[in-house]
Amino acid sequence: MNHKYQTSLLFLTVACLFIQPSSSSADNPDSATPQLSSSPKIQVTTTDLPELPLELTSFGGAVANGTLFIYGGHSGTAHSYSTEEQSDEFWSLDLQAPQQWKQLPSGPRLQGLVMLPYKNSVVRVGGFTARNAEGEEHDLHSQNQASRFDIAQNRWVDLTPLPEPRSSLSAAIAGDQIFVIGGWALKGEETKWHSTAWKLNLADPNAAWQALAKPPFKRRALFAATHNGKIHVIGGMNSEGGPTTRTDVYDPESDSWLQGPKLQGKPLTGFGSAAHSLGGHLYVSTIDGNVQRLNEAEKKWDVVSEYDPARFFHVMVPWTETKLLLVGGANMSVGKFTDLDSVEIVNE
Repeated sequence: MNHKYQTSLLFLTVACLFIQPSSSSADNPDSATPQLSSSPKIQVTTTDLPELPLELTSFGGAVANGTLFIYGGHSGTAHSYSTEEQSDEFWSLDLQAPQQWKQLPSGPRLQGLVMLPYKNSVVRVGGFTARNAEGEEHDLHSQNQASRFDIAQNRWVDLTPLPEPRSSLSAAIAGDQIFVIGGWALKGEETKWHSTAWKLNLADPNAAWQALAKPPFKRRALFAATHNGKIHVIGGMNSEGGPTTRTDVYDPESDSWLQGPKLQGKPLTGFGSAAHSLGGHLYVSTIDGNVQRLNEAEKKWDVVSEYDPARFFHVMVPWTETKLLLVGGANMSVGKFTDLDSVEIVNE
């Protein structure tokens, strides 16, 4: 880790602005202390993979064809958003022969975006751009851009734009469909929390976005992951009431929503988390420095590993059949991360 003691307290500050006075722990199940599973089967360790080429939070990250890709993100100091502090860089690391990072064709400066793998490509959706210079009053604008990077041709291909600008969103892919959920639209001093969700058929270059059943929430800084054919939407920040550990599940077959179990921990546990499905289980890495696994039989989340220092506003991506990678993000005590941690499933 790069021990640059310029902590990303911005995220905690933003969270606190939305947190309302809460009831006692007895009245608020979200505030329960997480309990480590009696038989943890997950080990989190630092890898010897090459460090990130720059410090980043709120960036896009995905693994496709055995290669890790990262795009955009916030590279500046806490409390400061500007053109100079947003990345437009696009990098890749061959995880099968990880010698060094390779810089790829760039695009717009973005943070609060999503990037996902799709066949021989990665798809980039949404995000916001700062139009102000460093030190000037913030002028932030969410984007409706959607693009696909064709790995074989080494170029970006525009997709149908989102129906509305959207950042601090999440998305997941199931089959040929990408599902975009949550987030808000920033337009200078205006802010609109989205109550809509959409899907796009990536196999059809002429496809239009189609509306999903209305989500039963308005949240941002959430994380969506596909697991067993359904889209699990985890944590985030509510438009009213502050951060949450809530999980909602979208079924593409029935176009319907159900509420799932809450993460273990206080409300902030669900803010800026990262999730991925591997080996038949769904995992989430939280700001509390724990990895939780969905226990579908008992309809709850189990804490299966703890690690220090924790990170948030990072991504968690697959590395091998038994390992995930924690990439980027920040910790409120030690700053931003450039090293990559391994989340390994052991004794399964």
